[in-house]
Amino acid sequence: MQDPRLAEAAQRRLADDFRGAWSLCQAVLQDQPGNAAAFSIMAICAIETGDLATGAKLLDQADQADPAEPLSALYRSMLLEATGDLPAALAAARRASELAPDRFDVWGRYGDLAGKLEDFEVCAEALSRAIEVEPGHPAAPQVALRLAGARMEMRDLEGTDAALKAAEAGGLAGSLDVLRLKSELARHVGDWNLLARTAQAWLDLAPDDLEAMGALALGLGQQGLYKRAVRLFQTVVDSDGTAENWAAMGRLILGTRDLLGAKAAFDKALELDPDCAEATFGRARILTFMGDTQEAARMCRRTLEIDPGNFEAYGQLSEVTGGRLTDEELAQLEIEVEKPGMPADRLSIGLFALGDAYHRRKRREDAFRAWGRANDTKKLQHNGAIVSAYDRAEQERRTAWLETVFAGPVPGPYPDSPAQQPLFIVGMPRSGTTLIEAAIAAHKDVVAGGELSMMPALFEEFLRWAAETGWSGGDIPQERADHWRARYLSQYADYDLTGSPWVTDKQPANFIAVGLMRRLFPASPVIHIRRKPVEVAFSIYRRNFSRMWPYAHDLDDLAHVYAQQSRLGAHWARTDPDWVTPLQFEDLVGDFETQLRKVVARCGLAWDPNCLTYYDAPERAVMTFSAVQVRKPPSADHLDSTSPYADFLLPFEQALSAFPVSPDTGAWGEASGPGRSGERARAREGGFLSRLLGRPS
Repeated sequence: MQDPRLAEAAQRRLADDFRGAWSLCQAVLQDQPGNAAAFSIMAICAIETGDLATGAKLLDQADQADPAEPLSALYRSMLLEATGDLPAALAAARRASELAPDRFDVWGRYGDLAGKLEDFEVCAEALSRAIEVEPGHPAAPQVALRLAGARMEMRDLEGTDAALKAAEAGGLAGSLDVLRLKSELARHVGDWNLLARTAQAWLDLAPDDLEAMGALALGLGQQGLYKRAVRLFQTVVDSDGTAENWAAMGRLILGTRDLLGAKAAFDKALELDPDCAEATFGRARILTFMGDTQEAARMCRRTLEIDPGNFEAYGQLSEVTGGRLTDEELAQLEIEVEKPGMPADRLSIGLFALGDAYHRRKRREDAFRAWGRANDTKKLQHNGAIVSAYDRAEQERRTAWLETVFAGPVPGPYPDSPAQQPLFIVGMPRSGTTLIEAAIAAHKDVVAGGELSMMPALFEEFLRWAAETGWSGGDIPQERADHWRARYLSQYADYDLTGSPWVTDKQPANFIAVGLMRRLFPASPVIHIRRKPVEVAFSIYRRNFSRMWPYAHDLDDLAHVYAQQSRLGAHWARTDPDWVTPLQFEDLVGDFETQLRKVVARCGLAWDPNCLTYYDAPERAVMTFSAVQVRKPPSADHLDSTSPYADFLLPFEQALSAFPVSPDTGAWGEASGPGRSGERARAREGGFLSRLLGRPS
């Protein structure tokens, strides 16, 4: 386009001054009768004012004048789109990109048409080229946003993130479309905190947007804030009571432990749509929690009939059948896990189930490879890269600091015991906490609380308070302790844990908080159950642990965290021996009644024979990975699950050998571990608290 009048005509057309653009082009044609660009601009003016016939004639004239005129190909794509012929429009846009590879608008047009035809790979390539040829174009941020959408459709999460950042840098940060896409990206990578924050910003801009409400409810629910999520999502269900929304509500209600309410929501979904896979799977989960494994398996298989790619159903089916997938189910699962673009949180579930199916068939190399892929996928979900998110140095600092500030038994006088007293069960995940809780909770004076969420939250609040105030041991101010104590006890009403003087809490994350627990509830017993380290590590490594457990996906990390817990366990038993009761899982299983009687007596409870037959309580829901195993009597048959995998687990054994931890019992030895004296010195110098405050130590 050499004539300056044509450049002005193009600008007038963009400003909707079609008459002015037309006049300038006519003037050019008077001087240059065969100017293809002038014909093309006149054509697009006609097209955009609704005169498609004139536009077509002018484009034909442009092609006759110069078949290589890019504007003619570009505007013909617009004409063809206006007539509804998208494939031909795409072909014309592709031709324009070949004729003018340095034009931003040509590549943007080509990309947009490819996106409309759902050819997202071509769309992403074209939009990327548009930004490359003119990164400073005023429309570049909008093109970057559309590129992010195409990348998301391709499940290219890194590409989506990069394009979104470019759109935000170009001035679109905080816009509805950016927030919507960021929420979708956060959902796919499993960053639930980011999802909640982004969805809240989205909802602030669009308070009536049901999609934003749903995204926020999901983010809150995945962080354990189920009651808030249910209240929020109720608005969605009231406005749009589809089967899918009722099933999503059931999942959220299930998080509050209201099994009857969740069942009602799933039943409503199935009433609306008998083929709602989310609802059939929800029913399978409830049946698992209640111990009806046969019916749970049937509902899992019903889910897979509806949705053969439902990884959660494969995982639940593997759990309730002990990995006994049929040959057909295994073959389908093998296909599903290899499909590209699968969200990391879903893919990991499928890979764990695949490993379990191979394990059942004694295909041990295949099993361990599948579990390894699953754990690498979890790392990717947590970090965006296959690297560990577990901070070993921080864990060591925290352990040393706790040993320093909780150096002895709880001093009196003690506060009055509450009407319902906690009974704490601590230990590594998969160490037997569910077994001992089930046995003790069968006692007439005890109700099972399961894995309560309040103490970990209070412990993090305690750490912040200690950092801010410079607390370094001794008494916690009564007002502060009373506040935390009331907060902890308030969860009993939330979960309907009433009617018994004792409530168990087997949250594994409580282990590090024993010192605080003893300050808040000095009359509450603490049972510390320990299990052979390699058995614990193997059991954790095979299961789909959440973001809360960053060490669960790496054998070296598992050895390190086991050693730190072993060290703390020895410290708690030494400094508070009257209330902290060590218990060896292997001893418990080997001589169940003798060991159980000792534990019950140590808790200050009279003996109740129901504790021996805990597995005969079908009305009790168990909502942990051990929901199936705990329905059976204790058995020594499964004490050694690791021998067939000894070679694969050698890295764990080697990593653990760096610490004075018994490989047979997990007990901490008398010898000092590597760097232990240095850790104590750093703790005394306040390094841990300084780190919390963000100051150099």
